[in-house]
Amino acid sequence: MNTLTRRDRLRLQMSEDVRAVARDIIAVRGVEALSLAEIARRVQVTPAALYRHFENLADIVRHAARDIVADLALELQAAVDAQAESDFAARLIAPTRVFRHWALAHREEFNLLFGTPTATAADAQTDMSSDWVRRLSEVWGPVFVQLWNARPYPVPADDELEPLLRQQMAAYRAATGVEMPLGAVVVMLSSWRSIYGQVALEVFAHFAPLIVDQEPMFEMLMRDLMDRMGLGADYRPPTLAGA
Repeated sequence: MNTLTRRDRLRLQMSEDVRAVARDIIAVRGVEALSLAEIARRVQVTPAALYRHFENLADIVRHAARDIVADLALELQAAVDAQAESDFAARLIAPTRVFRHWALAHREEFNLLFGTPTATAADAQTDMSSDWVRRLSEVWGPVFVQLWNARPYPVPADDELEPLLRQQMAAYRAATGVEMPLGAVVVMLSSWRSIYGQVALEVFAHFAPLIVDQEPMFEMLMRDLMDRMGLGADYRPPTLAGA
């Protein structure tokens, strides 16, 4: 049985403390408020000591973002698992509603993961994007695959897709393991594009003050997406779904 030395435990604790402090600063003040000096002050070490655990500030952002994505993925997966396996509409909509609620309650963290790239993230930005693309595919992907296998719906044939799009969908499928026809992968990613757009508009208050509560628009999108996949009759509004 492998046991950690005291030095290893201290290093792990320091790493966890730094990531937790970075997340707290991001959540309250945004990623641009991060600095090595501020993090070091809050964990009571010198800025130079941080380099024993992280390459630079961008590396701290990378690890903090990874923790955020991991926690978000757990919430989303729990929402999926709470629904009946045969209720595909609920298993698709429930985590999407959780994602919207999380985004509105964690606007700065949403901005870090899904917003405009920042100088603070620097070269960590690509890793952050790759991480959430894979983790979110692990939540919604299996449901889309199960739905396709049980109740396939009309999608364009592979040879009907524009060559570059076909190539990109094949690369995404290979990277994520979402085994469906490429046309079904297009539907899945188009759904995510629509969801992201709707949630981003709300998080960044682009319709305010004319439209403050965008839940009706969000639910209209849910109905539209379910119709696209032949699940329109299975849609239930939040009050009936218990969400």
